[in-house]
Amino acid sequence: MFTILAFVLLGSVALGSWLICFRLRIQQKNISEDYKRLFDGIPTPMYIYDDETFCFLAVNDAAVEQYGYTKEEFLQLKLTDIRPPEEIPALLEFHKDLPKKHMDAGCWLHINKAGQRFYVSVYIHYTIFEGKGARQVLVVNIDEKMRADQIVSEKSAEMENMLDSITDGFYALNNRWEVTFINKAAEVALCCKKEDIIGKNLWDYFPNSRDGRFYAEYERAMTERVSVHFEELYAPLGVWGSLNVYPTKNGIAVYFVDITERKKIQEQIYNDGQNLRAIINNTRDLIWSVDRLSNIITGNQAFWNRVKELTGKSESEVTKADFMQENLKIFFESYDRAFDGEAFSLVRQRESDDEEMYYEVSFNPIRDLNDKVIGVNCFLRDITEAQKYLIKIEEQNERLRQIAWIQSHRVRAPLASILGLAQLCQLDDSPNAEIIPMLKRSADELDKVIRDITILTDDVIETGNNEQ
Repeated sequence: MFTILAFVLLGSVALGSWLICFRLRIQQKNISEDYKRLFDGIPTPMYIYDDETFCFLAVNDAAVEQYGYTKEEFLQLKLTDIRPPEEIPALLEFHKDLPKKHMDAGCWLHINKAGQRFYVSVYIHYTIFEGKGARQVLVVNIDEKMRADQIVSEKSAEMENMLDSITDGFYALNNRWEVTFINKAAEVALCCKKEDIIGKNLWDYFPNSRDGRFYAEYERAMTERVSVHFEELYAPLGVWGSLNVYPTKNGIAVYFVDITERKKIQEQIYNDGQNLRAIINNTRDLIWSVDRLSNIITGNQAFWNRVKELTGKSESEVTKADFMQENLKIFFESYDRAFDGEAFSLVRQRESDDEEMYYEVSFNPIRDLNDKVIGVNCFLRDITEAQKYLIKIEEQNERLRQIAWIQSHRVRAPLASILGLAQLCQLDDSPNAEIIPMLKRSADELDKVIRDITILTDDVIETGNNEQ
């Protein structure tokens, strides 16, 4: 009885153990099935490969779909078969001393059965599969993003090359005033190097740049999100810039043109203009110029004073109609001659307070770089005194001519008579024989003097004519 009871008890224990093992096996099978369903059904490609041979040990449906192989074909491949040939050396190098832990393997280029290449992000986890060391891999397709990033990168590089190729300066600042980009022209103009200034605060790198309008205008573009334009001198470098500042998503962009030479030229032109004004205004002569429509381009102060005297209008009030008087027609006719390329002078006469006034007016074409006449410069000067002097000289010459005629005709006639009488007095029967020689001698001396006067008079007349 005891034996039977012991046998029954032992049988019950064995049956219980068998039931426990059976249940564990069922649970393990269920877990395995759950894992398999999780591995196969996940929408992200996954595969497991041998850690030593790189042979694929398992692959899920998403990987089959992505790489284009059947599951059977996939399990005949190695890890290197889904990599482009040029990527394999990097893959082998990556697996040297690869730690046995979960890790982000980074971005890689893979290839499918059709030979199409695509970028993936790879995550690796060390595991044991069927008693072997293996790597379980999850692959995320990031090809579209990588292609888009590559396009953006290429466009960015293209933009950078384009900005570097332009001759004008360009740089960008973020909202912390740090330089994020600067082109070569800006490096040259600002005497800095890209590697030294990128990432630096602009105001710290160029401490004197807060002077002038730079900081105020940049801050206005940054805070008000508006475009601004201004011209300013950066005194430490002696560089003038014409700046356009634009708001960007994260800061501002500055485009500038080095106008230092232009400013120097403008300054020189201004100084030359001031000197010219000082010169032309330091004369009582009238100087002015006209365009092809006979409009006044410029005039000196003497000219505008004369205009005020004639029209009662100031420089800003006078118009072309104020010069359309009958007695001024000769000026418009002269303008036409000068526009035809002729340079000439005229002498004009007019009455002023019962006095004769004389003016000399010069007309000279103004030509552009192509030798085209674009205006006429006019110069009017009062030559009344000179003209009166010439008239006096002419009158003097006339008197001298009269003197010479009198001397050569009226004086010599009686002198000739004296000489004749002297000849008669030299006869032997003349009672004045002793006086006559003295008379003859005096007459000869008078004749010589008259001849000398005549010669000098002729010289004066000839000299006066030459001076005219």
